[in-house]
Amino acid sequence: MRPGRVLLFLLATLAMLALIGQLIPSQGLRITSGLTLHFPNAKEVLFPRPVEKADIDFILQLSTDSTEDGVPDAFPDSLLDQRAVRVDTSKLAPLAERIRLHYPNNDRSVLFPLFAALESAPGTPHPVRILHYGDSQLEGDRITAYLRNKLQVLFGGNGPGLVSVVEITPHFSVAHEASENWERFSVMERNQPAGMAKRFGAMGAITRFSPLLADTAALDTNIHTATFTLRPNERSYNKARTWQRCRIWFGHHRAPITMEVFANGESLGRETVAASQETLERSWTFNTPPNELRFVFTGAHSPNVYGVSMESRNGVVMDNLAMRGASGLELRNTDQNVLRAMYNALSPSLFILQYGGNVLPYMKSTEQAKDYGRAIGNDIARIKRLVPGACVIVIGPSDMSIKEGDQFITRPYLEDVRDAMKASSLAAGAVFWDMYDAMGGRNSMASWVAADPPLAAEDYTHFSPLGARKIAELFHEALIRDLATYQRQQP
Repeated sequence: MRPGRVLLFLLATLAMLALIGQLIPSQGLRITSGLTLHFPNAKEVLFPRPVEKADIDFILQLSTDSTEDGVPDAFPDSLLDQRAVRVDTSKLAPLAERIRLHYPNNDRSVLFPLFAALESAPGTPHPVRILHYGDSQLEGDRITAYLRNKLQVLFGGNGPGLVSVVEITPHFSVAHEASENWERFSVMERNQPAGMAKRFGAMGAITRFSPLLADTAALDTNIHTATFTLRPNERSYNKARTWQRCRIWFGHHRAPITMEVFANGESLGRETVAASQETLERSWTFNTPPNELRFVFTGAHSPNVYGVSMESRNGVVMDNLAMRGASGLELRNTDQNVLRAMYNALSPSLFILQYGGNVLPYMKSTEQAKDYGRAIGNDIARIKRLVPGACVIVIGPSDMSIKEGDQFITRPYLEDVRDAMKASSLAAGAVFWDMYDAMGGRNSMASWVAADPPLAAEDYTHFSPLGARKIAELFHEALIRDLATYQRQQP
């Protein structure tokens, strides 16, 4: 073929592609519910619109603690005197506006009960408990482990808090080992099996070792034996590796069960527990922190095991309560009596609700974002009814990216969701922390992924381990700064 004809063919092809690019809408041509055809137009190809990346130099320069930075393994009463803890403000850097906490009507007194509890935590006969709820950003004790260690080093306390018998992902602070007959059920499951009755407790999940039966079904006559073992994770922070007390919550079993607990191979006792339709608790205390706890259950009908807590008698106890795919509205779908019973036993001083990311792929309008914000506000009100006097801090979504052409940009409606969560949280009497703004704002996730070493994964959604420590350090700084201000204002 002659060169002239080749040139004409190429020009005609380019013209046809340019015409197609002009005809297809900028938002793409929807083929099916899960498939949309995107086609760049000539202007986008020849004159690509530059995407302004967020400047995250302040994040890169932020120092964080490693697992080697904690205090030696010991109980808090051997490390701290029993006086109130005062924060040395001379060691705190100026607080950047982008990472500050936002208060209802700028009234910081909503956190005064928490601040008062924290500063006296080493000398009280019970711990200051913090429930940290969230989605997959928290899975495996991410973010929570760092915050827990910072608070326990400052205010005393030990242990990782609540864990499940079976975890979805490896846990940063606790090593799990369980027999194969344990089965996990979660409030996140859309099709709940018969007999579940929505009894999920504070963790939003339970584990069982016998077949799940409806309350009216005939009992299984087989006797089942199940075991699980909990050990400190060698990579965890020092403060999380020791604990003075172990507590377990279980119940709603229709036949007697036998439970025996071993610490470092030695039996702590064997108990036969009668059938019960209540939420029960058992606890054990230790003079020397054990390196291993082993539970052995035997019975025809398994109880719902709601969680096990390794904790201290004072200081700070902080629980990692992650639910993959959660929007923050799931616990309204669990039995409120079971939930209330467990909250009464835990006696939390603070709820941290870290959500918003999982609703973004489904957002189609600003009004939908406002509806979601109102739902979060309703759940804050529900928490306050269940646990009167508890403080609530809502953490908004991080930046999340989608690919537009060959660049990654902030997801549509993210700022609308953030704004709606903030407005509803403040209206409900909760404090709001803007994680999106703290990490750099618009298009910051792309900068976090491109950082060396990376601060986020290549899904442009989840933090890397280092990024999780960075964001936890920012939140901790905002919280401690305001606690220091509170202390300066006290007589």
